[in-house]
Amino acid sequence: MKIFLTKCFATLFLCLTIGVSNSSGQDTTTWFVNSIFIPQQIDVDENTPLRLRIDPTIHNFNPSRLGAVTNTFVATLAYNAVHTPWSHSVLGPTIRWHYKDSVDLSVTNNTANFTTTHWHGAHVPVQADGGPHQRIQPGETWTNRIQVKDESATMWYHPHGMDVTYEHVQMGLSGMLYVDDPTGDNISTPLDSILHVLHDSLPANYGTNDFPLIFQTKKFDNNNGVVSIRARFDPACGEPGYKKDYEYIVNGRIDPYLQVPKSLVRLRILNGDAKFSFNLGIGQRDFNPDGFHLLATDAGYTDSTYAMNEILIAPGERTEILYDFSQYNHGDTLFIYNKVSDMPAGVIGDSATTEGFAKDRVLLKIVVNQFFGIPPSPLVLPRALRPLESLDLDKVSNTRTKVFRKDVFTLDSCNTGMMADYNLYNIDSALMDMMRVDDVVLLDSTEKWIIDNTTPHAHPFHIHDIHFNVVEIQDKVTGTIYNRANPGNYNHIFKGPKDNVLVLPNWKLTFTATFDDFGTEISPQNTYMYHCHILPHEDRGMMGQFVVWDKEQFPDSPVNTEEPDVVSLSMKLFPNPTRDVLYLEGASRDQSTVRFFDIQGRLLREQNLAPFDGTTQLDAGYLPKGMILVQWITNEGQVTKKVIIQ
Repeated sequence: MKIFLTKCFATLFLCLTIGVSNSSGQDTTTWFVNSIFIPQQIDVDENTPLRLRIDPTIHNFNPSRLGAVTNTFVATLAYNAVHTPWSHSVLGPTIRWHYKDSVDLSVTNNTANFTTTHWHGAHVPVQADGGPHQRIQPGETWTNRIQVKDESATMWYHPHGMDVTYEHVQMGLSGMLYVDDPTGDNISTPLDSILHVLHDSLPANYGTNDFPLIFQTKKFDNNNGVVSIRARFDPACGEPGYKKDYEYIVNGRIDPYLQVPKSLVRLRILNGDAKFSFNLGIGQRDFNPDGFHLLATDAGYTDSTYAMNEILIAPGERTEILYDFSQYNHGDTLFIYNKVSDMPAGVIGDSATTEGFAKDRVLLKIVVNQFFGIPPSPLVLPRALRPLESLDLDKVSNTRTKVFRKDVFTLDSCNTGMMADYNLYNIDSALMDMMRVDDVVLLDSTEKWIIDNTTPHAHPFHIHDIHFNVVEIQDKVTGTIYNRANPGNYNHIFKGPKDNVLVLPNWKLTFTATFDDFGTEISPQNTYMYHCHILPHEDRGMMGQFVVWDKEQFPDSPVNTEEPDVVSLSMKLFPNPTRDVLYLEGASRDQSTVRFFDIQGRLLREQNLAPFDGTTQLDAGYLPKGMILVQWITNEGQVTKKVIIQ
């Protein structure tokens, strides 16, 4: 396997300075004594498959801080590459794959619980997406082959199992994913040429002037000297998350330092946290910004570099920035800080949502090292990058509105059979149901989606399969409208492609997206997700799923049935109308399938039936009131009938 290991830093004696932060939320004394961990880089292509495994392991988050409780080995999970000597004890290798290449992928689960691996931001077939439906059971290996259809971008990968995503990410499972620029025979369009030129002119030496930075928080529990990560969140089961007394983590280290060359440097930043946003800036300990240049958003380059002082980055979001260290002397220091005091109201991670714990704090120390041997870059900033994609408003064939809400739901309390009321964040007054298709999107269509946040908190909206372009933000309180022509302070939202965006309270955010690939039939197994990327919200049901429907290849669906009562076999449904019990009378010699649709053709639930002759009970619980369509599919034929739910 062709593997590029992190370039070792020059062997120098670094004087570790001890300083006092400005009223830190963690500790009034901040010791940046831990050298930052730069993950292994793995280059994969058509001839070099990606083979990952998920390992239980142990990790020291604070190895050089004498006397710290966190200076100990803690149980963690990590991704590792198969058949390499490198071993990660947290996070995983940085994967680099190449635009237009075909790649073989596999992930082996060496843990005791099911999980998945989602390629966050990647445009891949639904069976390769790694969402909740693609479970990897203990001891199993999940395999796929994809073609890389994404252009230059910084993405990431992480678990996405239903109800366990928060736990698995907190335990350490995350990794960076770079999509490299086109080269050689893959340069076939003017845009390919632009991306190739950018690759040659921008910092791109991994671990030397191109650094991955993964920002997270973790709370450590100390039980009689045994330190562990608080990794579960379920108040109903007595498993609380946390609002305060947590540690800030960068690349698996508490209070790390990073050495950089005396030149232009590219920082690829991922908010890999489970719930908190960060408002990041670069400067000294006084939190006065020196400024930097925005280079890219989630899914690729912005149209130009933009000078910024701070950037608010929500869970799941990525950004790339440029900073010119050639103006400093050897040994000079700067800091990346979290300016909590500048966060908008309602952002989880501010002072109010952490009971006053989160305050302005430095997170990473940067030390200029003139011995890296990287010559000063001649690049002049700002500079043009790649053209913005068209918003395609004239091609929009459908508009959807997704409403962020908080409602009361009656649920099984911690799988005890006892029902209890819970006030939960949700989308469109419904909690995630893996057997329900919430939206059917036509293949080769362009749609406009409106995300309406009616809650008092900001939520990062992430959608699988595609990236999108934000058209407009409407502040419903002030009436202010932001767009490409008037972006305000939101160049990082409007000036580049997105797959993850923070929707503030009282915002209506509109984006357009084209669904031009990977069409399937309508089935829960063929769904991509959209959800809040605050993982406790996602795990508790703030998620929906959609199918990209290939209507020409799979025309048999109630969406395309002009007369739903035309039958090709005998089926009787009773009682009709009904409240919560529904029976099907008929016969099938083989396994068959029943699907429930609403009158708009959205799949609500799917149930497999064993062979029977006579009457069988259907799972009609939680179906919405009103008219629904019940479709029975057998080897002998299929039939669709109407039922009224009262």
